[in-house]
Amino acid sequence: MKRSLFTLLILCSSLSMNALKAVPEKPEQFDQLEKELSLPCSEFGEESCTARFIAMSACTFVFGINQGKPIGESMDIADGLFVAIMRGNKIKPISMFNEEGDIKPEIRKEVKDRVRFCKDATEEAIPKIVSEKTGEEATPEFITVATRSYGEWWLRTLEALRKGRKI
Repeated sequence: MKRSLFTLLILCSSLSMNALKAVPEKPEQFDQLEKELSLPCSEFGEESCTARFIAMSACTFVFGINQGKPIGESMDIADGLFVAIMRGNKIKPISMFNEEGDIKPEIRKEVKDRVRFCKDATEEAIPKIVSEKTGEEATPEFITVATRSYGEWWLRTLEALRKGRKI
């Protein structure tokens, strides 16, 4: 139990502190997270737990970028983390969508609030993402706007995947 609480503390603090930006990479690390990262979702509510896990995934993506990983690998790691912690908490990812395939409003709001905890890491990652995707340098204005809207972009990406649109 102490180990599970410690793991949770470390992962949750990574959203609000720059000190810890470790990114799981090996299958056994995802398996361990699935087994050990269990939140009291019956207390918080499934939507709040889902929002927390989406935010962890979004922040993990930028942490991966900042560690020098390419976009595809960072996305795979973030997706693996999300799947593992959702599975470990017995939440089906489909439950985060409404009938139209959009993220439920209560989840959307909380994700955007929580993604702000990794604002500094996002701001650092945006120029790297732009450079990898376009070969161009990001302008300071673009970095500011992209950082501010990162949570919404992450959610729209999930919705696009759900609706079968190409990202």
